[in-house]
Amino acid sequence: MSNQLHKITRLKDFSNIVRGGSPRPAGDPTLYGGEIPFLKVADLTKDENVYVTTFENSITKLGLKNSRLVKKNTLLLTNSGATLGVPKICSFPTAFNDGIASFLSLRKVDNHFLYYYLKSLTKFFLEQASLGQGQPNLNIEIIGSVVINLPPLAEQIQI
Repeated sequence: MSNQLHKITRLKDFSNIVRGGSPRPAGDPTLYGGEIPFLKVADLTKDENVYVTTFENSITKLGLKNSRLVKKNTLLLTNSGATLGVPKICSFPTAFNDGIASFLSLRKVDNHFLYYYLKSLTKFFLEQASLGQGQPNLNIEIIGSVVINLPPLAEQIQI
């Protein structure tokens, strides 16, 4: 292991964390059924794989105006419902709904290291989100304020 010090930091200090968006009204053929993959929470929670490799829904270019498109290998995290706090790395460029957050512009952090760290926090996220009323929900502030002991990049890759 490295002699360099680990850095105690928050997720928002090395990433731009954003929520997706859902075109409305749902099912509108001018918004849905197009050529752009569109992930929903169920796409991320259907298996235990590190990567999400398939999608059930798609949107049009017009629908994309009310969503968010991310690049291949973007780290995603479910942020609502009973299955919140589930991370996945997307294996294709995609748009995603508002039940999912993404980590953009990661700086000095390995995608896989952060994936496994977030996976270890799934129960914690569910407990935090359940403190509110109604359906459990993680907002960007809760996700961004999570503290991580971040080793140097070379050590993250080794881990």
